Amino acid sequence: MTSVPSCPCEARWELPADPSVTAKCRAMVREALTEWNLNDLADDVVVVVTELLGNALIHGAPPIHLALRAGPGTLTGAVTDGGDGWPRVRAAGTDLEHGRGLRIVTALTDVWGVESVPAGAGKTIWFTCGSRRPESAGPPPDQ
Repeated sequence: MTSVPSCPCEARWELPADPSVTAKCRAMVREALTEWNLNDLADDVVVVVTELLGNALIHGAPPIHLALRAGPGTLTGAVTDGGDGWPRVRAAGTDLEHGRGLRIVTALTDVWGVESVPAGAGKTIWFTCGSRRPESAGPPPDQ
């Protein structure tokens, strides 16, 4: 059962476009979820953020932002980058090293999606976890 934070809790980070940030980012996400008493979501959310951040680093462009927001019944997260490429779920063969990230995101989240950044340069990939009821998800956190 998922604990519900007593407030809407938010965390936002601007991240360097450097692959070494991934490990630090995992620790920051886990720390935020622990602080919000959402330890039961931590493993899944850390994997989801790792996959989305990896996509932003490989296929996107700076600036890269990560945002998390916990509210009643759900956790919403978003990774925003300045790249114009649109993510797509691919069929990955057993001998391929890449191509499974969005399938993992699909398996570990209630719902996810992609939106253009209002300024026109980039995209936000958002997700929700915890509610198991996508209709209660709400919009992604603002960047």
